[in-house]
Amino acid sequence: MDLFVRDWEELRRLPGVLDEAAGQAADITAHAVAWVARRDGFEPSPVCLLRPLAEAMDGVRAAFEAAGRTAVDALADLVQGVEAAAREIEASDAAVPECLPPLPEVA
Repeated sequence: MDLFVRDWEELRRLPGVLDEAAGQAADITAHAVAWVARRDGFEPSPVCLLRPLAEAMDGVRAAFEAAGRTAVDALADLVQGVEAAAREIEASDAAVPECLPPLPEVA
């Protein structure tokens, strides 16, 4: 995902965009855990040749859950960093007039 921040308004919207991405990651993880990593498709009968794959679905489920947590946590950390950076930029921007000498009066 490429994000470009060209103005203050985009910077203010960025945490919301990242929160939305975290929500999507959580939704994808929930879907994968519920529908992809299912044991029941491999356990229809005691003689099913694919039955050993049912145990593998536990590992698949754990991998999806770990990947989902990693993505959501990383996006939450990124939101905190963006918010901290925005506060620092706004403070620096507000301090600029104090650092500049007064402009000469125009006659």
